[in-house]
Amino acid sequence: MAATPSKIISLAALAQRIPDGAALGLGGVFLHRGPFALVRELARQQRKNLEIIKPSPGYDLDLLCRAGAVAKVRAGIVAMEGNFGMARWYRKAIERKEARLEEHA
Repeated sequence: MAATPSKIISLAALAQRIPDGAALGLGGVFLHRGPFALVRELARQQRKNLEIIKPSPGYDLDLLCRAGAVAKVRAGIVAMEGNFGMARWYRKAIERKEARLEEHA
C-alpha cells in the first residue's frame, strides 16, 4: 500500500494558498477560538481585497483592517468584548469606505 502524503503544512504555506481577493470564512467568536495565527500571517504576507465572512468577528477583523487587507465584511456584530473597547481599525475602514459592510444581524 502506498504511503499517503502528509496533509500537514506550515502556517506560512497555508496563508500562501489564500489569494488576494478571496472570500474567507473565519471561525471563533469575538476574541475566542479564532484562527488568530493565520490572521496574523495573512497580514504579514500583505494579503489584499479579502472578503471576511464571520457572524461575530473582533480582533481578527480589526487586525486585518489595520493591515489594509479587507475589501468587504459580512458580519452580524463586530466587537472586542466589554473590556477592550471598540474595534477601532474596523470602524475606520468602514467610515473611510476602505471596506464595505454587508450586515447580517
